[in-house]
Amino acid sequence: MFMTFEKALIKKNYVSFPSKNSILSYCSPNDKTSQINLTKENDFYKFSFPMGEIHYASYFKDKIKLKKYMNFILVSKL
Repeated sequence: MFMTFEKALIKKNYVSFPSKNSILSYCSPNDKTSQINLTKENDFYKFSFPMGEIHYASYFKDKIKLKKYMNFILVSKL
């Protein structure tokens, strides 16, 4: 479902981070607190990522809008 996104994270040197509650979870190899996570909470997808010193989260119900946003963050912020 998000395989292309995961491959792009790996190319940016992110590593898989074990999480039982996440659809996907990756972190910086140099800083385990710098995480990118995707979870499903009720009917919403929660996508969170590091932005400077904070961890920012956005919620989506529509999977297509979620994927577009994830790709935007991948290209412009990570």
